[in-house]
Amino acid sequence: MSKYDLKRVLIVAFAIMLVQTFLAVTIAYAQESLMSTLDDDQDGLISLREATGNRFLLEQFNTIDADDDGFLSLQELNKSSFSKG
Repeated sequence: MSKYDLKRVLIVAFAIMLVQTFLAVTIAYAQESLMSTLDDDQDGLISLREATGNRFLLEQFNTIDADDDGFLSLQELNKSSFSKG
């Protein structure tokens, strides 16, 4: 591998890392924004009633609710594939 090829590989790897970081930050912001938008009672959780404000979230509610307590926490949203495409 030539010096030029190595430089190109490093540039591509760096670009991929930047895109992944940008996407992670964007997803985290979207999930926090979703939480603040839907969490009407500001208890840090989205209830099933509050989830009716977002059809896609409502459809995935039971899947995202990992502890089956009837509420979605920010941690559950972060662990889910919701908002990740």
